[in-house]
Amino acid sequence: MATFEKRETKSGVTFKAIVRVKGFPVKRKTFKRLTDAKEWAKQMEVSMSRGEFVTLGKDAQKRTVRDMIEIFIEMDTSSKKETTRHTEKGFLNWWADAIGEYALSQVTPALISQQLNILKNEGVRRGNGSIDPTKTKSRRTLKYYRDILDKAFKKAVQLRWVAQNPFDEVDPITKLNNERVRFLDDDERAKLLKACKESPSKYLYTIVIFALSTGARKSEIMKLTWRDVDFERNVAVLHKTKNGETRAIPVVGHLKTLLEELHKHRRDDTNLLFPRTDGKAPVSIRKAWDTAVQKAEIEDFRFHDLRHCAASYLAMNGATLAEIAAVLGHKTLAMVKRYSHISEQHTANVVTRMNEKIFGDG
Repeated sequence: MATFEKRETKSGVTFKAIVRVKGFPVKRKTFKRLTDAKEWAKQMEVSMSRGEFVTLGKDAQKRTVRDMIEIFIEMDTSSKKETTRHTEKGFLNWWADAIGEYALSQVTPALISQQLNILKNEGVRRGNGSIDPTKTKSRRTLKYYRDILDKAFKKAVQLRWVAQNPFDEVDPITKLNNERVRFLDDDERAKLLKACKESPSKYLYTIVIFALSTGARKSEIMKLTWRDVDFERNVAVLHKTKNGETRAIPVVGHLKTLLEELHKHRRDDTNLLFPRTDGKAPVSIRKAWDTAVQKAEIEDFRFHDLRHCAASYLAMNGATLAEIAAVLGHKTLAMVKRYSHISEQHTANVVTRMNEKIFGDG
């Protein structure tokens, strides 16, 4: 017999379907629509009446989490970038090390929640590869780990290795609207740029200026070649962006001056803007960056935060959210809403100055 519970949360209304059939464990699953909940419950009741769960239970006892992960990786034919596949494989390898020897039948929502809590508190990897045990992983990172194993279990359900995905009863990790926005104030920026300019790395200062000026990601900057830079049009074309699209970014002001000087002394054996010694790949600046940040005595700042700096400075100078999204290469405004309070503050300051000028202090 199936029952349904309606729940109202901040994110909206959900419906939990609960199926109870004598001789079988209680099955529960939450849906956004009542019709979907009823359809799932009906399918569960039919499957139980046919005895299909008995067969599935045998596979769930024989197969391990590691077996499931291996077959998931092998069968994943989605059109993902190689870097994305590599990252997801890393997440799955963590799960394989943590609970890989468990039979699928032994994986419970409680076990998954316990492992996610362990993951959260095991520390954060520093730029030099060591672990900082004083920090906890972000919700965004935990969401990646959770969701990729959820996908693997969904594949196991399709293969009829398990009757139900244990993640159906594990709370999802939603992205926060107030995602991290860390940007440098004037004093911090001056100290960081001074440290970068004094760095033994010949490219670090220019790369940092590039990120601050354009909001481009580190990976996008490092892959640039001189064919991608047009000094007459004052643009650089990014071909291998995160969302897979090509976009042109302005190369103006101080950045253009630096790139023109760099172009005068470019190497003949490579077309990369920032090549390593052998010219076959981009230079690594991780150690130089970490040293510069430490020398500038700046706390809690990553290279990716330079992208937030660029967006925040644009907002402070009156750019709209649509304009910020265009510069950063976002398809929607959702990703740049985190800068809306900065735009609103700028707008308020503009209106205040206008009122003071027209009406005076009174």
